[in-house]
Amino acid sequence: MSQANKEIAAQFFAALGAGDAQAMRGILHPDIVAIAKGTSILSGQRNFEEIIGALGMLSAFTQNGIAFRIISMTAEDDRVSAETEGFSTLKNGEPYNNFYHMLFTFRDGKIVGLNEYFCTKMADAALGPLLAGG
Repeated sequence: MSQANKEIAAQFFAALGAGDAQAMRGILHPDIVAIAKGTSILSGQRNFEEIIGALGMLSAFTQNGIAFRIISMTAEDDRVSAETEGFSTLKNGEPYNNFYHMLFTFRDGKIVGLNEYFCTKMADAALGPLLAGG
C-alpha cells in the first residue's frame, strides 16, 4: 500500500504542475481537506471543488505550469511525506521556484488529506501582484 500511495502522490505533482483537472479528479477523494499552512495569500483550507477550481489559476499566472522535482518521499501506513522543488516562469517573465513539503493522507486509494508547506514570503512576493491584477 505504501508504494501505491507514493505513486499516487507522484501523480498528484504531475497533475498539479500541468493544471490537469481530469487527472486530479481521479486521484483526489471527494472528501479531501487540503490545508496550505501559514499566512500567505495562498494559505487556507480547500475542499475537492476548490482544489479543482484553483488549477485554472496555474495557467492564468504561469507560462508553463510548474515542473516539480521530488527530492524525497517517505510512506508509512496511510501517509506519504514528500519534499519537492517547483520550477516555473510567471506570465510576467519572472521565475517562481519554490520549495514544498506535502503530507498526504489516503483513503480508498485516493488522497483525502493534504497539508502543504511552502515559502509563504516568496509566494506573496511573486504571486501577490498577479492576484491583485498587477
